[in-house]
Amino acid sequence: DYGAFRLTLPVLFDSMPTLDLPFLATIEEPDMTTVARAETPEDLDAVRDLVRTFVGWAMAEIAKTDNPGVFAGLEAELAGLPGRYGPPVGCLVLAKLDGVPVGCVGFFDRGNHTMEVKRMFVRPEARGRGVGGRLLDALLVQAQASGHRRCLLWTHHTMHRAQSLYASAGFRPVPLSDDFPGAAAGVDICMELVLPAKAMA
Repeated sequence: DYGAFRLTLPVLFDSMPTLDLPFLATIEEPDMTTVARAETPEDLDAVRDLVRTFVGWAMAEIAKTDNPGVFAGLEAELAGLPGRYGPPVGCLVLAKLDGVPVGCVGFFDRGNHTMEVKRMFVRPEARGRGVGGRLLDALLVQAQASGHRRCLLWTHHTMHRAQSLYASAGFRPVPLSDDFPGAAAGVDICMELVLPAKAMA
């Protein structure tokens, strides 16, 4: 399973069975960072705030000229959370540092045991603590438990730290194709990860 595949995964597997997993156990670290599913109204509001913070930066720095339609429909998506990110085939994960929301990531179902990673963001003040890795690890555990085998994402070509994070989790670059609607040729890096088959009890 993904736990064996990813030896550094900081997850409490005793509380996260491989099969029929309806929840994501809270992951607590020595620096008081917690990583858990975003399910309460307060958690969903925190995700909205984090995503809007990221979009404000991205539109100002990279996306406004490169791919202006990349965030089309975002406010409708945020208003309807969890929406396509809801269980049983979607997921939103929220990271908190000393109780304060500092990062998020999600996935939604694309059909045929495939999911797409979206809305990865960690506030600058929380970077360098491994928060992004914990978010992604937790998300992939839930993806596997939900029956997904193939994980897709795309990111801006200038976001080298994000690309390194994804590569460390096993994602590899792939050519732009119809699997990545909205990605722009020469602007976005498309990546894919195939998860190990879920172990049978």
